[in-house]
Amino acid sequence: MNREVVVTAVNMIDHLAPVPAGLAAGLRRADDFIRMAVTAAHGALFGLDQLEPERTGIFLGTAYGPLETNFESLASLIDDGEGHISPTLFSHSVFNSAAGYVGRLLNLQGPALTITDYGWPFLAALEEGRVAVASGRVARAVVLGVETYSELLADAYCRAHGVVAVPWRKAAVAWVLAAAETQVGVRLEEVTVCGATSDPADCLTRLGEVWGGLPSSHDPLHPLSHALVMTEVMAASDQVVSGPLAWELTSPFGTAIIRLKVAPQD
Repeated sequence: MNREVVVTAVNMIDHLAPVPAGLAAGLRRADDFIRMAVTAAHGALFGLDQLEPERTGIFLGTAYGPLETNFESLASLIDDGEGHISPTLFSHSVFNSAAGYVGRLLNLQGPALTITDYGWPFLAALEEGRVAVASGRVARAVVLGVETYSELLADAYCRAHGVVAVPWRKAAVAWVLAAAETQVGVRLEEVTVCGATSDPADCLTRLGEVWGGLPSSHDPLHPLSHALVMTEVMAASDQVVSGPLAWELTSPFGTAIIRLKVAPQD
């Protein structure tokens, strides 16, 4: 089975976005990484026809994950000793914890996969989600890109660039994929991500990254930049003349291609 796949909804938030009232209790102990993942997914799914929860999968891509929570967890271990570290803090330092929260709070019971990739983690997750829907393994895929960074990472960036501030912002994006015969949306025809060996600093600084087909007013400054810009374009897809959308990303650390097609408006 190889079904056509469409993007039925997208959502984008930054760290200032309020948590929906119905989710506040469940997220009271969560860190920013988890809160943003759940809030982005909730916004993308809001108002969509409900499919069976057990056939809705979660695919999350991140370069750095809950890095600040990792450091807090390790600091607690060093300062307080074994047996005294907070179980909640430790569990939240696990990269897949955000996908677990999304599944539990939004009642999504399908497979959950977290992908870490310093290049284009959102596109890597999008590729996995597309394959899962096209093959019939899931009926719907919630694809997320989430980054919250950390002070240590910001220090490394400033040293590498010789600057005093970083151009990052905490943010998250969410796309919902489904089979074309069951849902209406923008057809997702191809997602291909090919990594290449490079200096790790290339991924941190994004030097040499070039976007083809995306708005030139945005600079590729961090691992979520491309996802934010693509989501902006997709959010305005009802204003786009029907036809193909093709975006190509090239860099010292690899290449990526995404091809979509906007269907004619009725």
